Amino acid sequence: MSGPTEKRPGNTDSSKSSGNQDNAAAHEAKANTDSATAESPSSKPDALRKERDQLADQLKRTLADMANMRRRAVKEAEDTRRLIVEGFTHELLPVLDNFQLALQSVDDQADKFDATAFVDGIKMVQTLLTSALERHGLAPIEAQDQTFDPARHEAMAVEPRDDVPQGQIIRVLQDGYMLGDRVLRHTKVIVSGSPPGADDNNPSS
Repeated sequence: MSGPTEKRPGNTDSSKSSGNQDNAAAHEAKANTDSATAESPSSKPDALRKERDQLADQLKRTLADMANMRRRAVKEAEDTRRLIVEGFTHELLPVLDNFQLALQSVDDQADKFDATAFVDGIKMVQTLLTSALERHGLAPIEAQDQTFDPARHEAMAVEPRDDVPQGQIIRVLQDGYMLGDRVLRHTKVIVSGSPPGADDNNPSS
């Protein structure tokens, strides 16, 4: 007969040792994971701060560029305006010269004033001035005997007339001018209206 089976303690100790090693490895892996998790929140704010600083720097550069562009635009506008004023003033100098000559001729010939020559001189000045203004786009508004147009004319009075159509301009009190396609000043006029007893509320009716 065989004797009782003997237990081999060596196998049990080996299993326990292996289990302990597995537990240690698991604890170490968990510790590494916890460590990585603990470090992540601190690195995220650093990345956000870096991005914020980069955006702030870009904003500063953009604002500086815009300010430089505004300064250049203002300077260019001022230079353009100055050149226009200088050119126009240069064209008006002959007009001023002729005014001075006309007045000087009156002083020099006080005892033998020539009215005809003086009027001719004034007309020449008017021609020079008109030509200079026309070169810059100024044009008179036609009004005499024209149909009243509120966009270009300003009626100062309505005069009852039965010999001309109602709403026709019969007299110009002050010339008006266009500058390019814009009305610089309306022409002041007197407009024909209905004879007494008729409805003359509207000059152009």
